[in-house]
Amino acid sequence: MYCQNCGAPIKTGEKFCANCGSSVVTQQAADLSAALQAAQTVFPGDALAGSPAGLADAALSETPSLTKDFAVSRERFNLILGGTLLWGFVLNVVFCLLFTDAVTRIDYSVLLIGYVVLAFGGIMINKFSDKPLWSFVGYNMVVLPLGLVLSAVVAGEDPQAVRETFQITAGVTTGMLLLSNWKPDFFSKIGPCLLGALLLTVAGELVLFLFNRSFQLINVLVALIFCGYIGYDWARAQQRPCTADNAIDSACALYLDIINLLLRVLASRSRSSSGRKK
Repeated sequence: MYCQNCGAPIKTGEKFCANCGSSVVTQQAADLSAALQAAQTVFPGDALAGSPAGLADAALSETPSLTKDFAVSRERFNLILGGTLLWGFVLNVVFCLLFTDAVTRIDYSVLLIGYVVLAFGGIMINKFSDKPLWSFVGYNMVVLPLGLVLSAVVAGEDPQAVRETFQITAGVTTGMLLLSNWKPDFFSKIGPCLLGALLLTVAGELVLFLFNRSFQLINVLVALIFCGYIGYDWARAQQRPCTADNAIDSACALYLDIINLLLRVLASRSRSSSGRKK
């Protein structure tokens, strides 16, 4: 079977075209409706009474539901993706403004362990669920505890440095999204290279930690890697079928990229500031 919208081949059992995101069910229903209309020209009157015409109408009347994935246009896909991202960032800002003092009273190891457990569960739900509502729940399981961790991180930082870090992160993210739109083919292929670079960098950072050493360049390298991940995950999002669940899943991946970039920029600026003070 081939997609009527873009002409790409569609594998058996797929609900949406992998190339343009068009609903296969809707296309099949349109084919059935056209066939029935053609048949009615050959067998006029009530010869086709009791035919499955209602089946086509029912398939064409798919309605959006938070408990069932549904196809959307590319514009609405990006709107859902952007709105989900914005929701997460607003929650993080609220946590940093309102709960910084309370978070500083919590043991940091307990806070970090709680975040890892919740975030891992949220990522698994987000990854394996095909229902928008559950994917959004998984997204919030990542965002909410990370808001507490961010509150603890920025508690001891200069407010001006934090604001500048947010501005730098926002500017770099915007630039990477524009680059990814400009060269989508390039960014969609660099995932394995980014993963290899990230694993090597984290391994190097672990070795330095074990020997009680620090290396400022590590933060810069990791920040650059997550810049690449922002472009990669955005390019990959634009290639996925346009459904509500895929939009939320893509938002979760981009959110983690952007937050990791922010944390590394903040760490880099913090160590540079402390070095200047000495």
